Amino acid sequence: MNIKNLSLFNECFGSVEGETKNLDNAHLSQLQSSSLNFESKVPQLEYMCLMMENMVLMKKLKGNVYAGFQKFSHAKNVLDRFQAMTEYSNVYIFGEEGVPMDSSDGIHYIPLPPNSELIREWFLVIDAPNFKSMMVAYDLDGFGVHKVKESRNFKGAKSSSPRVVEHAASLLAPHTSSLQGTA
Repeated sequence: MNIKNLSLFNECFGSVEGETKNLDNAHLSQLQSSSLNFESKVPQLEYMCLMMENMVLMKKLKGNVYAGFQKFSHAKNVLDRFQAMTEYSNVYIFGEEGVPMDSSDGIHYIPLPPNSELIREWFLVIDAPNFKSMMVAYDLDGFGVHKVKESRNFKGAKSSSPRVVEHAASLLAPHTSSLQGTA
């Protein structure tokens, strides 16, 4: 699938069973759930991703980590964590260009074309032989709507189903193939 038309949200949201839960005031145990459909704001997405990232770092997972931050500039605050993951995994960050990224930091940056579907999505896909997890969320508001970026509203899905994670990884992997083995 052409990267401009690729939407992990559209491809994966319906694969996760259950009703959509509002996570705005959710207990941490809900955010740690291995499978759910949700509506949330930025802090809840950050927490879900942090827990997934910790698995890669603590278990030293060897595999592929695909992350989409909408814009490369949104990844700046967590780059040290993703750089640490490159010791074990291939790390790919998708995003709209706008700020220069250090191509020597071990992370593979995949710039998204203008008006790409993925620019409206925040995702993290961890595809390792002994751990599979995926979170994808669609930005319902877009940029510039809220004065406080953390107030943006998202709708998404989280899953640890190997079938769902492998499907998400199979959609992203073709866009990284020219970067394989360059780390």
